[in-house]
Amino acid sequence: MALTSLQQLEILVVDDEPFAQKLVGRVLATLGINSVAFADHGEAAIETLETGTPIFDLVISDIEMPGMDGFELVRKIRFGVVPAYKNIPVLMLTGKNTNENARSGRIHKISGYVEKPANAQDLEREIRLILDAVNG
Repeated sequence: MALTSLQQLEILVVDDEPFAQKLVGRVLATLGINSVAFADHGEAAIETLETGTPIFDLVISDIEMPGMDGFELVRKIRFGVVPAYKNIPVLMLTGKNTNENARSGRIHKISGYVEKPANAQDLEREIRLILDAVNG
């Protein structure tokens, strides 16, 4: 990902709560990010990644979802279920910023965390850190 601005990003947001999807979408729009797709759960996210259109630069996923949770989604991505996305940056949304989440984040190579409800300042900070790491 050789992107320099937030406006260029293609983002997949994965959350089982419609309200949370709308909130994150609105917050991203305030940052100038308008190319956002949504998936209701991990399985739908994998299906969306498999379609290949658009080509996503970042996944923002809730941790706690029925069926495939956020950590399982990242595990499948990292194991190459969709080979083109094996190394995609993943930003996790969490209602609980715990030591267990931090440990799981390191294991799964998660790029960052934002506590729910997500606000523009926190999302922008974490996304810019991810851009810097990827472009650095």
